[in-house]
Amino acid sequence: MAKTIKWSQGNIKLPERIIHMSLPSGYTCPMALKCLAKANANTGKITDGAHQEYRCYAAMQEARHSGLRKNRWDNYIALKKLSSQEMYRLLQTTLHNIHENYIINHGQRPIVRAHIGGDFFNENYFLAWLALAEHYQPTQFYSYTKRTDLWLKQITAIPYNFELNASRGGKRDDIIDDHDLKCAEVVYSHEQAKQKGLEIDHDDSHAYNAGPSFAQLIHGCQKAGSKASKALSVLKKETGWTGYNNRTKTLS
Repeated sequence: MAKTIKWSQGNIKLPERIIHMSLPSGYTCPMALKCLAKANANTGKITDGAHQEYRCYAAMQEARHSGLRKNRWDNYIALKKLSSQEMYRLLQTTLHNIHENYIINHGQRPIVRAHIGGDFFNENYFLAWLALAEHYQPTQFYSYTKRTDLWLKQITAIPYNFELNASRGGKRDDIIDDHDLKCAEVVYSHEQAKQKGLEIDHDDSHAYNAGPSFAQLIHGCQKAGSKASKALSVLKKETGWTGYNNRTKTLS
């Protein structure tokens, strides 16, 4: 059976214009620390990281939805043993039709995100995405990543249409500070975001557009009794916050 990649379009969190693909959360995130969580490939049972402060939203998606979990594992299995050039070809050929059909049907280019779940699990894979973005110029690409080490190593090779956002809470946050990288930071309240001087992004527009660092409110299912879980309860009670979904588009 020929290898393929499962791409998706929009979801409850993202506008329809955004095409995205994902990998298994945690298992493909070697630099994850404060958000580390893994959903077992077969059962979906969650294993929390030793230094976890808040659970990965995408891992909790995988815990709940077996079909989604299977798609992400299938993507990883199809990619993980390939060379960078082979990864690029697989990503490009599987993206082609959905990308071109979007332009035909909507009269504009889509926006492409890597990833909702997962990260750049090795350098070959990161290079494949850089080549993918370059191939589809001027289509806008973007990603959240804790692979600040790869970002720094390849910083002169990143195409102009690939907006990277360093995800705070990883093993190499020092690179964010030392090199003033644009970053996204999870906060537990609107007040905390204001104290840090960060605007809160609710629709990924801060992520795919060039601009300053930004915040995201704590979301997803958090471990009972944790600081993150208590913060979610306060947000829900005080502001009606229910996470990144269609009911929260007007929150500021």
